[in-house]
Amino acid sequence: MSQSVPSVTIQRREVGWFAFALIKKAIRLLFLAMFKPREIETYADEFASLYSNLWDYAEHSISNRNFHLPSALGDGPVQAVSARLAKLYCATYACLSFSGSSGAALVLLTAVLPKLQSRREIVLFDEMCHQSTIGGLIFGRWKSVKIPRSFDLTHGTSRPVTCETIIECVEAYGAENVAAIILVLPSYDGFRSRTEEVKIYNYAKSQGIYLFIDGAWDATAFRRVSDEIYTPTLLCDAWITSPHKRGLSPSSLGCMVTNNRKIARLWDEALDLGFRSSSVSFVDIMIAEHRLQCVANGSWDASFAQADDAAREIAARISEVHPDVYSVRPEQVGAETSDPAHILISTSRIPQLDARNWAFHLSETFGLDVEKATATSLLLLCGSPSHGDASEKTLSTLRDALRMTLATTESLQ
Repeated sequence: MSQSVPSVTIQRREVGWFAFALIKKAIRLLFLAMFKPREIETYADEFASLYSNLWDYAEHSISNRNFHLPSALGDGPVQAVSARLAKLYCATYACLSFSGSSGAALVLLTAVLPKLQSRREIVLFDEMCHQSTIGGLIFGRWKSVKIPRSFDLTHGTSRPVTCETIIECVEAYGAENVAAIILVLPSYDGFRSRTEEVKIYNYAKSQGIYLFIDGAWDATAFRRVSDEIYTPTLLCDAWITSPHKRGLSPSSLGCMVTNNRKIARLWDEALDLGFRSSSVSFVDIMIAEHRLQCVANGSWDASFAQADDAAREIAARISEVHPDVYSVRPEQVGAETSDPAHILISTSRIPQLDARNWAFHLSETFGLDVEKATATSLLLLCGSPSHGDASEKTLSTLRDALRMTLATTESLQ
């Protein structure tokens, strides 16, 4: 039997290799920058090689230090990240999803809910749901019923779902047949009415119906936990979100949180049956843990506040873009609140303008992609810390692109 190498020796060798690789590549990059500054392609290749080598090293090192694949229960380094998520969102259980909130929705609908509600066959789903919910309903072989939302034609947006609408849907098909309700909160345009949300959850519980929330764009719900109505797990049985949309984790990392131990156990069973990623990036997990720690200790408070302030400033100054465009306020569409990151711009007062053409010019000419555009509205999302200083540039870009769009429209008439 061969004797294993002491861990201290391994660690020393790893540190030495890391330093050598870094210094060697750094010198090469410095040489190119000083003596061959115009060889951009070579410079980029060298940087990519350095980045790739360091990433491979980190992946290998971390994955060999007792890291286990994520689950809602258990312990270990990855579970420590889930514990941070649970604490952050005031939940009992949490688990990472390596396919964002879309992957979490598929797991819930195809592998967890069938075991929660084996005798009920109908799922009521939000009209504003994401494609992953549709896929989960199809693959889960549920009899699905769409929950209608009233649409505000003037402002080009949907109104929040009401408890009255939910009750009508449930009674139409019989509460004893409804397994779950799936809502998208906030709506894609950022609007919501939490008073109705509390009523909906209380009603669902009284009927033995599970309530799931797709909160893909509500990843910063933890910033409002002082008001219990904002706490996700007080509004549903399981809540999923996409922290990467707000810069809290690397791309495509999502999470599921719940207070229900049965849901947590069934979630882990589903992962073991094949929904668990077999090629997890432990470096992504490491980055996520670091960022979550920064959020927990308040290091990102100022950045989030700055981003929210910038978004509010853009919304308040949108008339500087054009006197006939305006940002839609919650009370205009029967909502109570709106996420500051969502800026819904209405162009209904400019009948000759199709906002989709405005979005096209923003993207093609100015490199500013909007999240959604209809004939009468355009949605901006300014929710991560990187948007903190972008208000002036954003307003200027919107104004220039709108002028170009209007000029093009007039020339075609």
